[in-house]
Amino acid sequence: MATLPAVPAVDARAGRRRRYALGYAVLMYAVTLVYFAQAVSAGQFLSGGYDALSWHRYAATGTDVVLFFTLLFAGLLRWHGKGRLWPFLATLGLLVANQAQNAAGAARLVSLHIPLGVAMLTAAVVICLRVHQAGEPREPRDREAAS
Repeated sequence: MATLPAVPAVDARAGRRRRYALGYAVLMYAVTLVYFAQAVSAGQFLSGGYDALSWHRYAATGTDVVLFFTLLFAGLLRWHGKGRLWPFLATLGLLVANQAQNAAGAARLVSLHIPLGVAMLTAAVVICLRVHQAGEPREPRDREAAS
């Protein structure tokens, strides 16, 4: 009589990684959408719609909050789910750049504020293009030992 092969136990970390990666992806898409809204409100302000400045300011605060939660999910993905490090570092970089962006905007340094905003939006889009890889397990340190 033929026996069925033993099914390996499901890795609990894989489930956590999937949940954290999904949360990270949703939040990263939200960050990118808010960055687009920031660009639109900045354009409206520069075109003479001065009411757009208050929306631009509110969205900047909202971006800080969403980025903080994105960093939290990236940290959980890395250390609790044993995932990759790049989502955490990418989000931390965006959070630091966002603080510099807020400072430049508050100081009315438009020559720094606008290019930094473009760079941050570009970085967020690139992260969103790779976000489907965020839930993969981290690579073994010794590649030869894995094969």
